[in-house]
Amino acid sequence: MERKLTFSIATLGCKVNQYDSWQIAKQLEARGFRQVPFGAQADIVIVNSCAVTHVAEAKSRKILSRARRASPQGFVVFTGCAAELSLRRGILLEHADLIVGNEEKCFLVERICELVCQRSLPIPPKTRHLSHLQPREEVVGEVHERVRAFLKVQEGCDKFCTFCIVPFTRGMPRSKPLQQVVEEAKELVCEFGFPEIVLTGVCLTLWGREFGLTLADLLEKLHEIDGLKRIRLSSLDPSDIDERLICTCAELPKVCHHFHISLQSGDDEILKAMGRGYNREQFRKVVEAFRRVIPDAAFTTDIMVGFPGETETHFENTLQFVREIGFMRLHVFRFSPRPGTKAADLPNAVPPKVADERAHRLIELSKELWLKFAERFVGTKQLILVERFSEAKENGDKRSFLVSGLTGNYLKVNCRTNETIPLGALLPVKIVGVESEKGEVFGDLG
Repeated sequence: MERKLTFSIATLGCKVNQYDSWQIAKQLEARGFRQVPFGAQADIVIVNSCAVTHVAEAKSRKILSRARRASPQGFVVFTGCAAELSLRRGILLEHADLIVGNEEKCFLVERICELVCQRSLPIPPKTRHLSHLQPREEVVGEVHERVRAFLKVQEGCDKFCTFCIVPFTRGMPRSKPLQQVVEEAKELVCEFGFPEIVLTGVCLTLWGREFGLTLADLLEKLHEIDGLKRIRLSSLDPSDIDERLICTCAELPKVCHHFHISLQSGDDEILKAMGRGYNREQFRKVVEAFRRVIPDAAFTTDIMVGFPGETETHFENTLQFVREIGFMRLHVFRFSPRPGTKAADLPNAVPPKVADERAHRLIELSKELWLKFAERFVGTKQLILVERFSEAKENGDKRSFLVSGLTGNYLKVNCRTNETIPLGALLPVKIVGVESEKGEVFGDLG
């Protein structure tokens, strides 16, 4: 029996990259390749890279080197944003046999097959249909979670925030046509069995602009899919959130009440220097509009520290505003100068130690905010989407199991049960307690 050629994928960065890796894996499996975990020896090794910060770019190259060490005789393919920057800068990477930028990522599988032919290795025969493919447990975690699937509906950004390299690595905004999104969502739900879909894009709120449609139109259409239990939204830009989108999220039961709205700074002067296109008051009004119709909504956000010229006063304004908004959780990161962006040449750099200290203070604040939010729901009944189920240690003569899953507003709840519960089930639980040190929520099925 002829050996199947193998491939592995390492994915860095955003949900858009995770979706892209999933698509690459599907196409390669449709060609007859077999996926193995990253780090195992493989015929094809793909590194889907990130370049949002210089740390992410350096990590991408480190993973590329690791890929070569793991598969010295294999084809090593470097793609994603760091690959795009390497091509633009004319930088050759010794560990990569093939560098494919984001614009050419859709042709990556064909390029791989060309490389295979050049080395006279047999290209596996195509399988009959993609719907026959099922994600295998031992590798699915690299490109997808087990109960939720990322669905990229939009690519590119034209906002050109002064610190951001993404418009240069991802190009201008373009949306996936409505019917194509619906068909892909149906495949994920009906063929692959994912009960939850996470809509993602480089600038998700721009979806449909070129078709005269909005994200609200897309949500209404996806809500009609039988078998789809939840729709979760990835990062939203506050400048593009309107009343119709807010009302649609409130009216459609399948839409999760968790909204990641990127803030970056809570100081108007810094927001202007970042080129964000909104101020504190505009951001506050968006959150208040959501809360009027979705009282249990959870808000998470991105906060950057150490932007050039950020003073202690600017930072204190951010702390005050973050408390005022009452985010559930913060994603905190330090400013990283990206060559080619306006902010890379700005004066008054913030010393690294100062940026680190500010990041630490925000991380501690994030823990406080999470605890305050979670405690609101103690004693309430919630629905969790079961994403983990495992046998617990023996409890007398009875077998017991541990169950965990997310509420619609992004609280991870852990429960104990004596019954077998399938992954992907919507399970009613009562929140009975919160453990602040580990950031855990406990529920009762009784």
